[in-house]
Amino acid sequence: MNISGKHIDTLVALVENGPCWDGDVPSKSARDELIEAGLAVRVVVKLEDGYTAATYAGREAYKAQFGNADTMQEAKASRLAGRAISSAKAR
Repeated sequence: MNISGKHIDTLVALVENGPCWDGDVPSKSARDELIEAGLAVRVVVKLEDGYTAATYAGREAYKAQFGNADTMQEAKASRLAGRAISSAKAR
């Protein structure tokens, strides 16, 4: 699967804040494509349908996307550092 911006935003939401309720998912089409690719799965949370979570394959895609990190914490730190650098360059 070719991961584009909408997929990255959705994968970040699922990994860092998931499971996510459908109303909180950045892109429903990206969510569906991540599910189809095996990077996300629909789940039940506290007796409620309508949630999506990252799979272990999704975790690995997240880590690969952000510095090919060894851990999710390192990947998140790399993502945030990259965003800070991009923001500083834009000024």
